[in-house]
Amino acid sequence: MKRNPNFPFAPAKSPLFYGWIAMFAGTIGVLCSIPGQTMGVSVFTNYLISSLQLSRDALSLAYLIGTVGSSLFLTYAGKIYDKFGSRFTAIIAALGLGVTLILFSFSHLLSEAISQYINIGFSTVSFILISLLFFFLRFSGQGVLTLASRNMIMKWFDQRRGLANSISSALQSFGFAVSPLFIALIITRFDWSTAYQILALLTFIFVIFAFLFYRDNPEECGLIPDGKIIEPKVKSLPTFKTKKQYTLKEAKSTWVFWVFALSLSFNSFFITGFTFNIISIFESCGLSEEKALGVFIPASIISIITAISGNILSDYIRMQKLLVVFLIGCLLSSLGVAILDYEIGYYVLILGTGIMGGLFSVLASITWPRFYGRKNLGAISGFAMSLVVFSSAIAPLFFSRIYTLTDSYRIAGYAGVVSVVILLIFSVKAKNPQLQ
Repeated sequence: MKRNPNFPFAPAKSPLFYGWIAMFAGTIGVLCSIPGQTMGVSVFTNYLISSLQLSRDALSLAYLIGTVGSSLFLTYAGKIYDKFGSRFTAIIAALGLGVTLILFSFSHLLSEAISQYINIGFSTVSFILISLLFFFLRFSGQGVLTLASRNMIMKWFDQRRGLANSISSALQSFGFAVSPLFIALIITRFDWSTAYQILALLTFIFVIFAFLFYRDNPEECGLIPDGKIIEPKVKSLPTFKTKKQYTLKEAKSTWVFWVFALSLSFNSFFITGFTFNIISIFESCGLSEEKALGVFIPASIISIITAISGNILSDYIRMQKLLVVFLIGCLLSSLGVAILDYEIGYYVLILGTGIMGGLFSVLASITWPRFYGRKNLGAISGFAMSLVVFSSAIAPLFFSRIYTLTDSYRIAGYAGVVSVVILLIFSVKAKNPQLQ
């Protein structure tokens, strides 16, 4: 399949360096993945439990099955991305996401029809169906569409990679923060089934957008990263030159890959478990649903500031230093959940969630091309993404079972604290392999 980068128009003829257009397009792509992200799912959780006649543990288990299954295919999806590029990959992922959202909107009716046809209990059928739908939702949305969009942005920049990602991350952080409120507003105005259909329509519109504006890399368009060769103004500043293009096998053999990948995976694990059960977590502490959803606004402000600062600093400092700050944010967020019964816990939770949310996009986007080059970026980032997605799969059931057994989420918070302390110890040796 030919990529045809000059159709329907040639990026090289753009009066503005096309990398900035690709940055904006990729940002829209990441935002369109929200229905497949945890915050997109969490708003529908209670409606799915009620309509599909499932317990919270059962829905969490279905989420686990679907998400773990999707994580097993993301490395292969990354290789497809390397071969066919961001436009083809994003279009296929968005089409899959849109169809899945339509099926979600009719999941209760489909379960009832199948149950009557094969004479099996409604709850059993709905559990199997929702597990399958979660597979396609997480694979297409959180996995492939996000991977294709983020990698495209990174390929268009080198010395300005941090600046470009700072703008993208700020927009993403704001979009992710307000999305639960936006989706909740649609549900209130219509109903949860119609809300899924509206999100599907927006996703199908994005397919046309991706066809028009997605381009995989500057070289195939007759351009170079950043639009021109940029030399550092201060010679003492690091330039982070890529000396070796790593294969996936070589990347996995380095210590630093696992430190960063597991740190990003912890973020996905904890924030998924928290967001998926956020209303229940706050209610268990005697706090309202409004206060629960209200966490996202102040956290997003901190996240935007952190994302902009982290991305700009990433052009000048080692990723290891940003990793340490990121893990401190993870530590605070975990501690916030553990002590949410106290008023201080609410503010600790917001601060930690904001810090780790802002720096997640920095580490997830910039680390892999800087450490391992762009040649096999899809395979390497795809494998890292599979670990992130796998971690997110376990979290809802982990949180749910802790609550079922202890009538509190406190232990989940303390477990997070212990895990982050271990990662902080390991981060001491998290050096860029290009420097060795």
